[in-house]
Amino acid sequence: MTKSWTRIDITCGAQTADILAAEFAELFGVSVECIPDGIRIYLDSARFADERERLQNTVESVRSLAGEAEIGLTLSEIADEDWSQTWKAHFKPLRVGKRFLVSPTWEEAPPGPERLVIRIDPGRAFGTGHHETTRLCLEWLESCPPDLDNKAAELSLLDVGTGSGILAIGAALLGFRKVVGIDNDPEAIEVARENIIVNGLSGRIQLLCATPEELSGRFDVIVANIHSMPLIGMSETIASRVNEGGRLGLSGILTEQAEQVRAEYERKDFRLTGAKSEGEWVMLTFER
Repeated sequence: MTKSWTRIDITCGAQTADILAAEFAELFGVSVECIPDGIRIYLDSARFADERERLQNTVESVRSLAGEAEIGLTLSEIADEDWSQTWKAHFKPLRVGKRFLVSPTWEEAPPGPERLVIRIDPGRAFGTGHHETTRLCLEWLESCPPDLDNKAAELSLLDVGTGSGILAIGAALLGFRKVVGIDNDPEAIEVARENIIVNGLSGRIQLLCATPEELSGRFDVIVANIHSMPLIGMSETIASRVNEGGRLGLSGILTEQAEQVRAEYERKDFRLTGAKSEGEWVMLTFER
């Protein structure tokens, strides 16, 4: 029997699109495509039948939160072979920061001097480099600390909510001594492991299906690209995992939520060192 897919197009304002993209990535473990006036995701049609009510409830909840009068929802059935080609057509190699090139596994990455190529299959987990929050994190990793090229081999890094593994892979390519990626979603860990193998980094990155509470030890650098509320809820635990003098990068934060996140971590003895915005999203960086 030929598999079919449901394409879900949602038309809405830019801020609502950003919130929905993050929600769908977490709820359904899919990558989100930006389209004019909204976003698009694909779900296996059989799965969509089971998830339809949850999807519609999520859309309605975000609509109310964002204060948007109406959100358009269009559904289309697509055959498996058409979906795979349509999906891949929208992912091309993307330059991020000064050194990174994020390339889908099916594209030939153009060569370049001192370029760090991250090869990613974006099919099932959040993190392709195309979302603002991921780009902000990769750019921060490049400059953390400023003389990273000389010090990376001495540093350990924890990636909280690793998703596709893109940030852990980026850290390993930069030369961090120890890189650990954690996620509470077993499928995300599976996807991250596949991407790590593709990048030839199997011996360089440790993956754990775990939460920060389940870890022991401390790290020189922690990066967490998740939602504001989990960042606030886990602040005590995340703070306890950062070495004295260590650095912390938090992303997945909407502009209007940045002050609340900043205040929470400053209460945990962190000093704000930077706040960088892209679109509706903010990355906050701290030093302990």
